[in-house]
Amino acid sequence: LLIHLTSTAILKDIVVIKPQWLINALGKVICDGNLHIDKYEFKHVGLQEDLKTTFEKGLASRDFLEYVWKGECELEQVDFFLDLMERTMLLSKWHFSENELYLIPSLLNDSFVETENINGLRCVIDFSNTFLPNGVFQRLLCLCVAHSTRGKDNKRIMEPCLHKTFAKIEFEPSCIVHLREDEEAQSITIFVGNDKFAGQYLRIVQAILRKVNHDVMGSGLSWDIYLENGVTKELVFQSEAQKENLSPWFSCENIQASVIPSGENVDLAGFLERL
Repeated sequence: LLIHLTSTAILKDIVVIKPQWLINALGKVICDGNLHIDKYEFKHVGLQEDLKTTFEKGLASRDFLEYVWKGECELEQVDFFLDLMERTMLLSKWHFSENELYLIPSLLNDSFVETENINGLRCVIDFSNTFLPNGVFQRLLCLCVAHSTRGKDNKRIMEPCLHKTFAKIEFEPSCIVHLREDEEAQSITIFVGNDKFAGQYLRIVQAILRKVNHDVMGSGLSWDIYLENGVTKELVFQSEAQKENLSPWFSCENIQASVIPSGENVDLAGFLERL
């Protein structure tokens, strides 16, 4: 049995001849910390705080990853696993700390308790005609966080607030975007806090979902998109909103929202550059 990743040109160069080795290594990180992690072992080696940050905030340190992988690979192979996880959207570099940290959204396990209404125009991505698989929302978070810091002065960008099914990310200075997964409704809702960026972030979210669908889900996902009418507060089917040039999603200033960059056969770094 071989594992051959084919979604991009770079991944096509990777052939794993021992799949169990790869599964074991990833399972050392993506696991239930309460069941599969010996907390006393990490306390003994001085990684107690690293362990806590990993399984409470989904932020793993380089020291933590090197330690858990030490039995599965040589030290120089750690970079291979990090690169593989990043290219398959399981991990993203975290640029909001002086330490070398990596965001692993699948380890986020605390639920967000909504205490007040979220401000912003809604974009509802509805998967209810099929289903919303586990891991899609987490990969969406991975790429949204990666995009939010790309080419920007990170000191000007607020550190994202991330939960298992909710995120608050500042894509641009003074433009907050909220993302919320509703497992029961099988949907993801995006709240755009600044009307000026509505069309732009509609385009970005659609591009990211298409990238996840092509690279990870075998193009098996399907969804419908509904956009909020800022005047009536009603949700309008995307094709109708575009036909009517519904502002601000499809206003003249946001005409680029209809042009979605392709992510097929494009390396992740190149894809993020196009957004």
